[in-house]
Amino acid sequence: MTFLFAACGDSGPVYPIQSELYDWVKTPEAIHPESDQSPVISDPVITFRLKRGERQSALRAGEDWRTGQIRLFGFDVRVVGNMLPSEVVDVSQLYRVGSPSTKITSVQLDAKRGVTVFGRTCIAAKDLGAWHRVEMRIRLRNDDFGYLEVFCDRKPVWARTNIRTTFPPVCRIREGCNLAVPEPQRYEWLVGVMADHGVSKPFTLQMQRLHHRLLIYTPNRAGNL
Repeated sequence: MTFLFAACGDSGPVYPIQSELYDWVKTPEAIHPESDQSPVISDPVITFRLKRGERQSALRAGEDWRTGQIRLFGFDVRVVGNMLPSEVVDVSQLYRVGSPSTKITSVQLDAKRGVTVFGRTCIAAKDLGAWHRVEMRIRLRNDDFGYLEVFCDRKPVWARTNIRTTFPPVCRIREGCNLAVPEPQRYEWLVGVMADHGVSKPFTLQMQRLHHRLLIYTPNRAGNL
């Protein structure tokens, strides 16, 4: 508790993250079955590679996530050889799986803008040869009491409160986002490289310190940005 209150003066969520890969990352079940190439796991770094024409190399987690929980998830990322993709690719996706299945949010990457979230630059393309951290904190709610916050290198870059987070934000019941749907069967967090179409050139991305956790105490709320 002393540690958590000490963290309140900082600009982003501060929780201990081990340098070694967590066990869930190293299990065969973590590799997304639709991956064109399996991620190369060499603790503490994971390497995701795509050849020209390939679409996906990814890991997944989230089978125990539930509506009502507060979750923090993130990773450190860098691009090998500064060979950024010409097209926009996702490096992180959060899905609700159910009826309907919906992508709630994503982190994107391309050669022009670097890493972006909801159209805002998170990490400039010129800086992606070095390690940078991307994190999201979400309160999973199917009413207007959820929130979603994005932090890059521990600085808040995008945040919304009082939203319905089981659908893509910004989505509020009181503003007409009132479609009645069943609770999600589960949530799924994907990390790696994910493209809508085959990439136009080979591309290599690395991640380390992949983490996700259930939160009880949430210091340093970002509000609305």
